[in-house]
Amino acid sequence: MTLARAALGVFLTFENVKKSARRSRKEVFQHWLSKWRHRYRLVLLDESSFEERFSMVLNRRNVFLSVGGSVLFLIVSTTFLIAYTPLREYIPGYSSTSLRRDAVKLNAVTDSLVDLVAYQEAFIQHIQFMVGGSLPPDTLTSAASPPAGWSAERLKTSERELKLRQEVEAREAAVTKPGEMVQPVAGLALRTANPAQGRYGLEIDALRPSDVVAVENGTVLAIDGTNSLGYSVTLHHSEDRVSRYIGLSRVKTRVGSELRKGETLGRLLEQDPENPIAFKVELWTNGRPINAAEELGYRK
Repeated sequence: MTLARAALGVFLTFENVKKSARRSRKEVFQHWLSKWRHRYRLVLLDESSFEERFSMVLNRRNVFLSVGGSVLFLIVSTTFLIAYTPLREYIPGYSSTSLRRDAVKLNAVTDSLVDLVAYQEAFIQHIQFMVGGSLPPDTLTSAASPPAGWSAERLKTSERELKLRQEVEAREAAVTKPGEMVQPVAGLALRTANPAQGRYGLEIDALRPSDVVAVENGTVLAIDGTNSLGYSVTLHHSEDRVSRYIGLSRVKTRVGSELRKGETLGRLLEQDPENPIAFKVELWTNGRPINAAEELGYRK
């Protein structure tokens, strides 16, 4: 009998353990949620008379949300207060962009003032030497003999300088009124456009090397070409006008750039005798070619 009772007790205990283990997750969650919803009353009593002064009903969920919300509000408000108010300048190691800009500007002004003071001191010293009649010996020596390597041949005008003068004179002679176009490069017209033969560009015998400029204000639409074949730049102007520059050796702009009248867009270098590249200019209005030689004032 004793053994039977013991066996029955072990069996019942095992069954209870199995039933407790079979509790579903939903029951566990409901039990945990009921704890968070369980209400507590916070009461403040007068110690002498035990009279109730203040009472409040609380639960774990409300306390957690209140404390968490307060902490989050403090963090966010502190962040905004420091980031968007002058208080951030009191943070150790912080330096604003305006302060850096002022420091760089002050450094540049200081350097220029130092150079100016040094120049003025040297100028005053030379004036004192001239007034007192005591020029330094090195000045007298350098004035008596020309510097080493000096030659009168260097004073002659070089071919490159002559070409530059001719280009500048041609540019100055091509100054136009505000509503007119300017010549993209100084030179003479070799072949005019002939749309009937499929030739829409004006071929120009340009001075080389020289810069090529925009005939009027416009926006760069496209840049094409290679080093061996030359580059072409297309500009779009007001009133649906388009200008195209073909045969450039170098391009000094990019697509989308805004160019003013007379602003450089490319350059023509010396031609390669084995691979000569002709320079041409095309002018279009409303999708139709126009006479570039007449518009730009080129002569043969």
